[in-house]
Amino acid sequence: MSDGGAPDRFVGRRQFLQGAGALGLLAFVPPVRLGRLMAAAPGPGAAGRFLSGPELDTLRALCRRLIPGPPDDPDPGAGEAMVAEAIDLLLGAFLVTPPLIHAGGPFSDRAGAREDDFAEFVPLDRHAELGWRIRLEGSLGLPEREFAGPVVGLQQIYREGLAHLDAQAQSQYGVAFADAPTQAQDALLADPNDAATQAFVPVAFANSLEAMYGPPEYGGNRGLSGWGYTRWPGDVQPRGYRDDEVTGPDPAPAAAAPAGTSLPAIPPVGLERASRDEFWLGRPGLLRR
Repeated sequence: MSDGGAPDRFVGRRQFLQGAGALGLLAFVPPVRLGRLMAAAPGPGAAGRFLSGPELDTLRALCRRLIPGPPDDPDPGAGEAMVAEAIDLLLGAFLVTPPLIHAGGPFSDRAGAREDDFAEFVPLDRHAELGWRIRLEGSLGLPEREFAGPVVGLQQIYREGLAHLDAQAQSQYGVAFADAPTQAQDALLADPNDAATQAFVPVAFANSLEAMYGPPEYGGNRGLSGWGYTRWPGDVQPRGYRDDEVTGPDPAPAAAAPAGTSLPAIPPVGLERASRDEFWLGRPGLLRR
């Protein structure tokens, strides 16, 4: 048990990242024409592009526990990378035109190109817009959005999840989640009996990883903080790699984080095997067990 009573179900951040190399952390769902929007990033208590001031403060506190930075961890964390602000930009992606969904290309200006093409977001066709509106806003009872059934959008998931964290913190500690001690925050996030929190945390954790380690044009990874301590070079085109960078060994890895550096464990997701009666299992070429 930790000092705050939270279970010791934690893994070191470096161990997690080493084991998560195949997760495709750069496939971020995201936000913005950074130069202008991030220059005006909201401060503590100020409303974001989508979230209210108190909601954004709660999200900042949550993200800092999911990806800790100093003093809990020697490496930059969600606070330094502006992860919560990036998630807020994602939630409000359709408040600007073009929506802050797909960064342009082909190159950023980090590897020899004159301009940052990533910073110019591209318009969506009608099918992509419909799909992203369903993902962010939900189906909202609209027939054209419920062809596959009702969908709860990320906007509602975050609004309800953040409100629940605040309500739990007020109930148990008498303060908002953002004002609770970090050990109390960890205890709330790790409570296995709180189904609402255990459903919300994996969503926020996935978006936090995307913002922390994705291209900075999407609003997070401020100052390339997520790439720096992991020694990830990021996008290297059009310059590319030198021959020795391709054929030679990588430099020696950085020293491991001190013992005790931790991340909350991802709550287990209930998975069930597909029914043996599903029609697609009988199609040629699909393995049967």
